[in-house]
Amino acid sequence: MTSSKSVPVSFRMTPETKELLALCAQHEHRSMASMVEYMVHTYAAVQGITLPVAKMAKNTIKKP
Repeated sequence: MTSSKSVPVSFRMTPETKELLALCAQHEHRSMASMVEYMVHTYAAVQGITLPVAKMAKNTIKKP
């Protein structure tokens, strides 16, 4: 998935989970944000979860 902009995400986790995330990110030579993104994409791929195809707005369809 390619995106030109990123959006901030904020959530809480236990200090132990944060430390584990940091260790995972370090092991993969990633930032923690990149590691979370990688994990979400990997999980979605394994589970067969995909984003719905964006519908075109009516006013963007060109008429002949």
